[in-house]
Amino acid sequence: MKSIQRKARVKEILFPERAFWKQVARFGTSIALQNLTVALFGMIDVSIISDMGENAVSAVSLANQVFYVASLITFGITSGASVILSRHYGAGDEKEFKKAFTVMCFLCTVVNAVIMAASFGIPRLLLAMYTDDPVLIAEGAIYLIITAPMNLCYGISNSMASFFRSVNRPSAPLVVSLVTVALKTGLNMVFIYGFGIIPAMGVAGAAVATLLCKVAELVLYLGFYAAFREKQYCFRGGDFAYIRRNSVGGFLRETLPVILNESLWGIGLSSFNMVFGRMGVVAVSAMSIAQQMEKLGNACFYGVSIGACVTISGMLGRKEVEKARLTAKRYAAVGVEVGILIMLLMLGFNHLCVTSFFGELTEETRRTAEWLIVIYAVYMPFRSFASCMIMGAMRAGGDSKRAMYYDVLPVWLWSLPIGFLLGVWLKLPIVVVLAAMQFKRVIKSGFALRRLISGKWLQIGQE
Repeated sequence: MKSIQRKARVKEILFPERAFWKQVARFGTSIALQNLTVALFGMIDVSIISDMGENAVSAVSLANQVFYVASLITFGITSGASVILSRHYGAGDEKEFKKAFTVMCFLCTVVNAVIMAASFGIPRLLLAMYTDDPVLIAEGAIYLIITAPMNLCYGISNSMASFFRSVNRPSAPLVVSLVTVALKTGLNMVFIYGFGIIPAMGVAGAAVATLLCKVAELVLYLGFYAAFREKQYCFRGGDFAYIRRNSVGGFLRETLPVILNESLWGIGLSSFNMVFGRMGVVAVSAMSIAQQMEKLGNACFYGVSIGACVTISGMLGRKEVEKARLTAKRYAAVGVEVGILIMLLMLGFNHLCVTSFFGELTEETRRTAEWLIVIYAVYMPFRSFASCMIMGAMRAGGDSKRAMYYDVLPVWLWSLPIGFLLGVWLKLPIVVVLAAMQFKRVIKSGFALRRLISGKWLQIGQE
């Protein structure tokens, strides 16, 4: 009898009803398409810049690490807020929803204002953390100074994206991304190589295009926000009163593990480039290409992970605890299946993408990039599963502190020490270094699986 029940339970997890797949598709497809579009046009951007050579690709890549750190801190704030927003929206609590949204916007603005000031004031010092090449520092500093104001736009835009996902309107961020990334590709062509009276600006042109697109992105989000029909959940002037010590303190107490998670994880991943930046221009350029391919893969399972978080948070807001438990296991299974599919696609299109988009780079750079993409692909099922558990179920279930440990510690205790040992001290090839560093994904998946089986990830609704 127990054996029959166990088989029925496994079947229920692996082969859920049609309603579950509609739920996955609703969030996963729109968010995945949004991220996929951004990643695809990001690859096109790098391809356009690659026509200027390895130095230009490396300079822009390293300069973007500063924004990358800022974006992950911002993502940490909005991810933590999404759990709260989804829960309050599911419960119909308008006041607490608006309070969390107001504080989220305030914190995102403060963080990005600091990054903007640093990019304006000490760009060379920031870049010196990643490379000791004076040419890369000089070109990267130009890019940082021009793009500095985009940080403020990004902070507000990302808050808006979190708002729409939390109120079950994931199509708005998708439309914004489709428009802005297409715009960025066109502007890159104009400002990098010149058009009409606009002179060719090179790396500075790439920075101008990026800044203009972030402004356009913010304008589009504000338009969608103004048109949102459930006005009771929208910000009003009087909501500024929520920006006080008690409200901010309460928000931080609930979201701090997620903020620290994304911040420390992001700083750790950005520190990987301190390793790669000291392994030569070829290594940095090849990594820039491989990371674009990885982002294409990440786009698919990020949609599933964010969908899991929003869906499970909503269930817990409605006190559907047992349904949330089952949904978490289903999303874990979907994570593995999506990861395997992504791995196969990355391996199948590896050579075609590198030769098609980056044919202007040297053969050594292209060959190295292809091997790096193979490494990212092989680890993809582990990453997809861990993301669905850590970013999805564990955060939604209130297990954010343990999720932070699982996400951050493998980066700092495994990947970074291994990277500096093998790459900087022993000077082994970058392919060997990356393969060893990415083993953190296996470690992370093991911890996440154990937490799922124990059921301890669900900390909310147990009273």
